[in-house]
Amino acid sequence: MSEPLHPLQAMINGMNEASARKRAETQLTLGQLIAQLEELPYDTRVHWLDSPHSYRGYYSDLAFERGGAECGTMAAGDLLELCKSCMGKVFQGYKGGGYPMHANTPLWLASYGCCGQKLMAVHPGGEIELDEDDYS
Repeated sequence: MSEPLHPLQAMINGMNEASARKRAETQLTLGQLIAQLEELPYDTRVHWLDSPHSYRGYYSDLAFERGGAECGTMAAGDLLELCKSCMGKVFQGYKGGGYPMHANTPLWLASYGCCGQKLMAVHPGGEIELDEDDYS
């Protein structure tokens, strides 16, 4: 059995969760990405998202790096399996702490330790849509 959270930590956790919910309204979440990938044929070539990690800008969010030396593509089915493996997994924040990823986790494209762009969508042709972060 885990120890109860200190009231200050509980307050901070609540603030972080509220902030993540607000970001999830304006960008793709892990659950939404999984749903989009499930709609694509397995072999659809999707911009290669690789190396999932805790996002530097918001540790509770998930970031992917551009995959491959030439930023190529990967099969939608392979990316789907990678995304599913992130569900419930705890990632370490850039400066510490464990952050579990779930269906409502906002997604980013960023190198480890760097801030990046919001992941907005994966289109039927496999292209990804990105947008700038309004808050960082």
